Amino acid sequence: MRPPLKIALMLVVTALLAISTRTQAQMGGSRSAQRNNNNPEDIGLAGAPPIAAGVAALAIEHSAELGLTDSQNIALATIRRAQDSVNAPRLKTLDSLRPTRRPANGVNDLSPEQRQEIEERRAAITPVLEAVRETNAEARIKVMALLNPEQQKRAAKFEEEARKQADEAFKRQARSGSGGMERRRGGRRQTED
Repeated sequence: MRPPLKIALMLVVTALLAISTRTQAQMGGSRSAQRNNNNPEDIGLAGAPPIAAGVAALAIEHSAELGLTDSQNIALATIRRAQDSVNAPRLKTLDSLRPTRRPANGVNDLSPEQRQEIEERRAAITPVLEAVRETNAEARIKVMALLNPEQQKRAAKFEEEARKQADEAFKRQARSGSGGMERRRGGRRQTED
């Protein structure tokens, strides 16, 4: 593709995305921003839940299955970079808020200090998670605006699968008390040493 054509295409895509974002904001947000399956009690005890890969990452990962064009891939990469750039410091904050220890006798035998620590952790994690969800919801709107209806359906299925996997990982994390020793963020597996 010639450089002037790429620039013109990116300008058109950006304008369409801005219109789509404004329309979606007027309609009250997206499903993913409104959905929160994680128990706040578990967030304070186990740390932040794993964050499911965003639809931009999933669409790029499954570009062949979705039949994406070159221009769609370019636009998706731009959206993903912006999303990752905004979320990176937030994800580091969430990682820093992992619990450092597990109550020796389980959650039913907490000292007042441990209860306070859990409450403080929950209070710190909640707004960061909300900010990540808002950024991801905005990116989702932009991604879906780029896709045709069939691609949107398939991308939504990939997104739902990723969300289920993240929810299951958080349930395991909360049960085991690993405190986030292993997380999935943005489609990449990260483990601590």
